[in-house]
Amino acid sequence: MSRQKKATCTAVSQRFGEWLRGLREAKELPLRVIAAAAEMDQAHLSKVELGQRLLTAEQATAIAKFFGLDANEIEARRIVEKFRLEHADNPAAEQAIHMLYEDPAAYGAKK
Repeated sequence: MSRQKKATCTAVSQRFGEWLRGLREAKELPLRVIAAAAEMDQAHLSKVELGQRLLTAEQATAIAKFFGLDANEIEARRIVEKFRLEHADNPAAEQAIHMLYEDPAAYGAKK
């Protein structure tokens, strides 16, 4: 029998903030509860959910712990969102992703 993915895994195309809001709303929790768990301002968390700001790695880890998620998954999603925010309008971004994927060792990454 094959293992099923956890319900928290969603489409890769979903933005970080949308994904995070979905987690929060599924548990019917207000922003202030999640913000307190991550020791951050409620307004900042709202902006994260709207795609206007990023979490720090420490905040992402705290939120992963709060929801019982794999910290690596939320950190990977945070990195993707950071890349998107910083490089979305850069025509070389897609090429950079392909270069990293095709030869990760050249950039100090594992495949």
